[in-house]
Amino acid sequence: MTSWLQKQRKADLRELAQAANVENWQDLLKDDLVTSISEHLSNNPSNASNPIFSGFYARGGSPLKRDRGISVPVKDEGGMSVARRRRTITRTSTKEEESSPIPETAPEPSSALATRTPRAVQRLAERVPLPPSPQVIANMISDQELVARNKIKSAWERSGTTEIIEDIQTKASTVVGVETLALVVEFYGLAKEVFPWAYAFQFPAIEAVGTKPFGVWLPDFFLLFTTFFWSPTGLWLGTSLFLPLFFAYFFNFTSQIKTPRTRAAAASVYKYDPLTFNVVKALTAWLVYSRGLRFGGIVSDATVLRVNGAFPGGYGGVLIGSGIGALASIWEAILQKH
Repeated sequence: MTSWLQKQRKADLRELAQAANVENWQDLLKDDLVTSISEHLSNNPSNASNPIFSGFYARGGSPLKRDRGISVPVKDEGGMSVARRRRTITRTSTKEEESSPIPETAPEPSSALATRTPRAVQRLAERVPLPPSPQVIANMISDQELVARNKIKSAWERSGTTEIIEDIQTKASTVVGVETLALVVEFYGLAKEVFPWAYAFQFPAIEAVGTKPFGVWLPDFFLLFTTFFWSPTGLWLGTSLFLPLFFAYFFNFTSQIKTPRTRAAAASVYKYDPLTFNVVKALTAWLVYSRGLRFGGIVSDATVLRVNGAFPGGYGGVLIGSGIGALASIWEAILQKH
């Protein structure tokens, strides 16, 4: 009977326990389920009528425990039924069986009993979670790395940084980009001279954060209404931008290119000749800041000294920027020819 229960799966045992109304069957392990169901069915033979328990009672016999001899009613001549006891035929052992030698070696105990896991150890093993294998850990790390890489990639694509970098590269790879960079460097040096920052107020200390008081400096916007700002700024705009643009517009050699056949050739036609712009800019800087050209007294020596001292490297930095721009314009023209 118990062997039939042991062959059942745990899920089937739980169904049998539920059908037999075994108490607290939900918390029992498989061995406990087998024991509880066997005891319950043995003590309650009325469950034999349930077909789900047919396998249990079929192996153990009828729950009424049949006797070896069963009375079989037999009718006699007078119509009265007489119960006769069926004879039980017992096979007698032959002489060969009696004379057969008994094996000297006793049968070895069943290894199933020796290797059977105790219930307490089995319960403890089921409750204690086993650590994952190294392969599982490696797969988890690989999956997390892939997810993080995909998130970073999608965030980078959504930010549009790649498109911005490519756009900056496209614009910087032109003569206009080189000229713009040179003017930005000159203006940065001039801004520190003509637009200084003034002390505004004292920022108090914050004890919760642990910061100390410090002074706050802001640009002095009142200088925008004085000659202190406009005299050097006007000199720089005239010598580095307006005067070179004037000559570059009228002496524009790129305008001589007729009916460009390609888009690259069409792009080489500038409204202002870049080579003329750089030549005039370098020549004007050399005459004003080195040879004392003052445009008939319009520009004072003090203003020239301030602007010359504000440029990174003096007027020599302006000459270097103009030379780089001229080389870039010549190189671009050579590339357009090919």
